[in-house]
This record gives sequence, structure tokens and C-alpha cells, in this order.
Amino acid sequence: MNNQTIKTVSSLWLRALLMGAEHQGIDVATLLAAAGLDKETLEQPYARVSLEKTLKIWRTAEALCQSPDFGLLMGEQVKPSHFQLFSVSLMHSETLAGAFEKSIRYTRLVSDGGDYFLQQQGAEAALVYRPAGDNFSRHQIDAVLVLLRSFANWLVCKTLPLIRLEVTHCEPQDLSNYQRIFNAPVIFSAPRNALVFAPQVLTEPLALSDNNLAAMHEQMLEQQLAQLLQPDTANLVEHMLRCAVELHLDREQVAQQLHMSSRTLQRKLRDRGTSFQILLEQERQRRAKTLLASTDQALSVISDQLGFAESSAFSRAFKRWSGLSPLEYRRQLNHGND
Repeated sequence: MNNQTIKTVSSLWLRALLMGAEHQGIDVATLLAAAGLDKETLEQPYARVSLEKTLKIWRTAEALCQSPDFGLLMGEQVKPSHFQLFSVSLMHSETLAGAFEKSIRYTRLVSDGGDYFLQQQGAEAALVYRPAGDNFSRHQIDAVLVLLRSFANWLVCKTLPLIRLEVTHCEPQDLSNYQRIFNAPVIFSAPRNALVFAPQVLTEPLALSDNNLAAMHEQMLEQQLAQLLQPDTANLVEHMLRCAVELHLDREQVAQQLHMSSRTLQRKLRDRGTSFQILLEQERQRRAKTLLASTDQALSVISDQLGFAESSAFSRAFKRWSGLSPLEYRRQLNHGND
């Protein structure tokens, strides 16, 4: 299966989750190990992690957390700034309703773990959250509802009054954090998870509304969404290689990060007239010339960063690319700068 059929979560959301867990005294390395992940994967700008692994992180964090309100407290730690372009785009909407509608369209860029929608009935409006599966815990639902409320407050630059909060899970013993965060009545064991407020809240104008900036950011979000729905595998591999700290990567590792088999990756790249080895060599060549020109690092250090087992292998490859050895290339550059 590829990343069009597997539910995935953006590394932006995973990093926010890990930061919130760490703030509550939970060891991040333990959480990553439980899901079979490493920090390097999450540092890729457009990396996606399977929902299954995300759930493992949640379950491990919940088991290790000392507070019975882990989800509420985690949700408080997540800020709009964690979601970069997504948040900035919402900020330039004309009204809160417009921002909500836009966020509903682009929420897949953050996570496939659930969706939400606006529901108006009589004198009430509700932002309803619907998890992707019935195996979501109370803590996951609580965290999302806190995040939705903090996003709304951030967009209108003030605290929006809630009529009530509705959640599907049972009532816990201590309600103090619910009362502090939401400042509204809470209905437990409800048929839906929802923030309920007065309809006029949706017409709240946003202080930083800007149609031109909104259009520009939406165009960028549309490109990201198109890439997620129908990704160009060659471009994704190029981007991953460009962003890797070191090039100790093989086709199997990259295929795993893209949630596909090595054979599927090979086929997709072949269909685009390229291969993993060609893309890797192109990035090695680009990076080698940059490092030789802009640093005085030893060849052995550069060779290791480029993923070569030995300096001699790097030297042979570089001479094949440029007709010069790495030292000759560096001397030529230095002579030209004299």
C-alpha cells in the first residue's frame, strides 16, 4: 500500500505531541522507540507517519503520564505556530466561519486521524470533531478539542465564550481542568464531541484579514494537498535527500518513510525515468561541490556526510562527476579567489 491508502499524520503534529508529552515529564526517546521511529524521520519537513504509529505514541504517553488529564494538558501545549503555513492561512480569512471552513478543507495536511465540521441548529452552532476510528482514547479527543478552542481564540484575538462542551467519553473524577480550560458546562457520554457556541461567533471578523495574502497562502496549501493526494514520488525523494543531514540512506529506508515497499518505490521512480541511485548521486554531487567550496572540512568528513564508506570511493565518484579530484576542485576554486 502507498500513502494514499494508509492513514498518516504530519510530522508537524507528531513534533507538537512529543513536545507536549516532554513538558509533562515523559521521555521522548521512549515514545519514539515504542513506535519504531527516530528523530531524523520527524525532522523531514514534509514527513508523514502512519496513524498506527501515532496511536502507539499516544498509548505509551498515556501509560507513562502521571496526570489523569494528559490529553487536556497536552492540548494546551500545542500552539498554532506548530502548524506553520496552515495557521497563517487561516489567520488571513475574513471571518471565523471562513477560517473554520478553510481549516476543514486542509486538515488532511495535518492529520488523517479525524475530521471536523460546522453544525448549526437553532440558536446554537457547533464545531464537531469526529475521530477516524473507535480506538481513539479520551486523551486524544480532549487534546483536539482544546486545540480547536485555542485556535479559535487565537484567530479572533480573544477568548470566545462557549455555551457548553460535549464529549463522548465518561465523566472523570476530577473536572477542575475541564472547568479551567473551557469555562463552560461539560456534557459527558454525549453522542458527539463538540464545542457549542452562539451562531454570531461565526461572523466574528478577524483582525488580520487580508484577501491577497489569503489567496497566496491558499495556493500553497492547494499544492501541498495535491502532492499529498497524488504525490510525485521523484520529487518527494529529491526533497527527502535534500533535507537529510547526512546521506546514509538506502532505497529501503526511503521507501519505508514514504509508506511503500522498496519495489513500489523502484517502479514509481522508473515510471518517471529515474531511479533512487540516480537521485542519490545527483544530491551527492550537488552537496559535494557545496561543501568543497564553502568549508575547509577534511575529505574524510565530507565523504562520510555524503554516505560513502571510504574517502577513496568519494574521490573516484567526484572525478567521474567533474573530471577533477576533490582536492584539485578545491584548489581550483581557491586559486580563482586569490
